[in-house]
Amino acid sequence: MSAPAAIVPATSLHPIHASPSSHIPRRYLHLLQLCRRTTEYSQAHATFTKLGFALNANPSTYNSIIRGYATFGSPDLAISLFRHVLLEGFASPNSMTFPSILKACSAISASFEARQIHSQIIKRDLQTDRYTQNALINVYVRIGSLSDSLLVFDRMSQRDVVSWNTVLAGMADAGFVGEAREIFDEMPERDVVSWSCLIDGYVKHGLLEIARQLFDICPLKNGITWNIVIGGYAVASRIEEARDLFNQMPPDMKDLTTFNLIIDICMKSSRFEEVLNLFNQILRSKIKPSNFTLVAALTSCSRIAALEQAEWIHDYIKKHYIKLDAVLGTALLDMYSKCGSMDRALHVFYEMQEKDICSWNSVISNLAIHGRGKEAQYFFSKLLETSTSPDNVTFLSVLSACRHSGLVEEGRRFFNLMNNLYKFKPTLQHLGCMVDLLCRAGLLNEAKELIELNKGMDFSVPMWGALLEASARLGNISMGEYAAKHLIELDQHDTRCYVSLSNLYSREGMWEDAARIRKLMSICGMEKVPGCSSVEVGSVVNEFSVGRGLNSID
Repeated sequence: MSAPAAIVPATSLHPIHASPSSHIPRRYLHLLQLCRRTTEYSQAHATFTKLGFALNANPSTYNSIIRGYATFGSPDLAISLFRHVLLEGFASPNSMTFPSILKACSAISASFEARQIHSQIIKRDLQTDRYTQNALINVYVRIGSLSDSLLVFDRMSQRDVVSWNTVLAGMADAGFVGEAREIFDEMPERDVVSWSCLIDGYVKHGLLEIARQLFDICPLKNGITWNIVIGGYAVASRIEEARDLFNQMPPDMKDLTTFNLIIDICMKSSRFEEVLNLFNQILRSKIKPSNFTLVAALTSCSRIAALEQAEWIHDYIKKHYIKLDAVLGTALLDMYSKCGSMDRALHVFYEMQEKDICSWNSVISNLAIHGRGKEAQYFFSKLLETSTSPDNVTFLSVLSACRHSGLVEEGRRFFNLMNNLYKFKPTLQHLGCMVDLLCRAGLLNEAKELIELNKGMDFSVPMWGALLEASARLGNISMGEYAAKHLIELDQHDTRCYVSLSNLYSREGMWEDAARIRKLMSICGMEKVPGCSSVEVGSVVNEFSVGRGLNSID
């Protein structure tokens, strides 16, 4: 690159105006090509638009822009420009044009356009160009036409490793692993991509043993090759094998993908301390963590109440100006609330630039857990003012807040809103919150009516059980007997039903009835599950059971 071109900023192209002139200064063409290879491609696009479609423009201009569109995420514009150039006759496509436009077709699986372009290639007698042939093989693989890709491959007079690898990858991805192996065995030379493609094919189809055998004999491994096998073990939940392979992997080959694979495994197996250790390894390796990594680390902190580490992660997020999107912000909010700092959780919620329904559900449910029912209601009302609609979890959270805070009238209102306006069918959890709320308030008749209204559901047992417990607590014999009757009809072997009814009779001084229930339990072979607790002394765990003394657990 010449010195003047290297230092001219892309913004210097702005003064250029559209002109019918057929001549485009060479320095601008050079800058277009420079922008094509950089993140300043948007400047190249703006410049090209202002230059207009000069009738005799150099084909390299169009090639640069088409290549830029295909490379920087606008394949549809690449195809549109190519079509425009053909229709208007501005320039004749050449061997530099077709690989780029075929790449654009591959990106969006444009099957019809790919076949039309293939016709143009034949028309211009460019079908023997190796780069164009490789691009054709790739586009046919991408659109799922393996037969056409093989046809192009078979007609090639000179194949390079890219040609072989493209066909190999297409076969493996489509499930033809045996055929892919045959192609692999025929290859005159193999590179790391060849090995990785075949191993990946076996992994994707669950043939991990064969994949591992190939991996072990592979003379060419890079980070991708290692990640493929580790990822295969992760998907198959073979945690120890994935972890062992991770430990064998050369440190300089471990990238963020590698760490995230192991972190995901550890999260699924509740190895939260290990997640935090891996997170620290990432930072020591000078690797920038992704939002997934940060969310996993924050979630792990909340599960083991590692508030100090979580605060450090929060400081890291602020120091590196990482955007608090809905997922990351919710993880941070949830962490603070679970570590007992609800006020800091609320501060995070207000700072979040994006909020989804999970964010709202988290703040409402955590306020409920902290016994701050009025605030939970406030956030629920603020949610209704947004474009985000509440879901089943939202209503469960706000009903739980009402239950914890004894807000009966509000609970009724939210329950009716859920049923009548949002048409959500109540689940066991929703009904449980409402029944418990009503029972705690002593509104047993209303609780009974709610249960009877929904008693056709499969989850009536816990509802009647809650009513029986409340009746026993409040000494309401008739309601307790009514609830017990329904419980026995649903599950005559439910020990808790008989125990609760016996306790109710005993509490009210009805000793004969209590004895009758206990005798019935004895006849039916039912026994109350004893309460117990355990304590570890040295290396021995001792269990204390009610009425049975001390036992040692070996």
